Amino acid sequence: MLTSDHRVISLTFDDALDEHLDQVQPLLDKAGLLGTFYAHLSAPSLSRRSPEWRQLSQMGHELGNHTIFHPADIRKQWVREGNALDLYTLDRMEMELSVANDWLHSIDGQTERTFAYPCSNSVLGSYGWVAKLLFRLGLRQTRWPGLMERCGLDLGNTRKTYEPLTRKLFKAARGGGLYLGDQSPELSQMNRYRLPSAAVEDHSFEQMRDFVTRSLKRPTWSILQFHGVGGGHHMNCDLTEFQRFVDWLVEHHRNNVVTVVDGARKLFGNATQTAF
Repeated sequence: MLTSDHRVISLTFDDALDEHLDQVQPLLDKAGLLGTFYAHLSAPSLSRRSPEWRQLSQMGHELGNHTIFHPADIRKQWVREGNALDLYTLDRMEMELSVANDWLHSIDGQTERTFAYPCSNSVLGSYGWVAKLLFRLGLRQTRWPGLMERCGLDLGNTRKTYEPLTRKLFKAARGGGLYLGDQSPELSQMNRYRLPSAAVEDHSFEQMRDFVTRSLKRPTWSILQFHGVGGGHHMNCDLTEFQRFVDWLVEHHRNNVVTVVDGARKLFGNATQTAF
């Protein structure tokens, strides 16, 4: 039976930025709140400041897996051939996730952690020649490429989800899919290996507050996804707005805020099902 105890909030921070150590952690520590910091091993801050990331973990925050190279769609300007998700196979991704787990364990000593899909994308591989032809014809945003894929007509298509790997390696996995104008789905509708989250990008305190308030009207897991806080990333949250949000959480929901790994333990225990 779902009760009021099944209303939790998680604050997640992607890409192991200097701002997370310099600005986010001090605010959370002072407030007595814990966050989950998803680190990809190629993040410069992770290697330059590994003792501080170890200390962050020792304060109770979670250091989550975000791969080694942050693979993403090859169309993104910053993506190189070496981290183009289009060129990944399941075996390559499994190796990357396992090695990242080992290195994160060497920093924090933890044996259980959660994962965040880079760019919230759980699909690797590339479209086939049929879809690519449709793209060239200007039909990328239509239903035709997806229809060809679902019907098995996109010849040469290698795309597949790597969600099954996260079930083997992690307590839970965070995806995306929500806007701050939405509300989190009920727990009974959630897949613990593709947990929905709302990304914060130049949003106000009021927008963050209202997302949590709407979501917590019924049993749910309200997850916010941050990148830059006070700088460090083009997806940024103003530091003053973040401070106001943290103050509000302390006043109204202090006991509801958990790391993602603790949320998975609390809500799912050792169950292996993909929904609550």
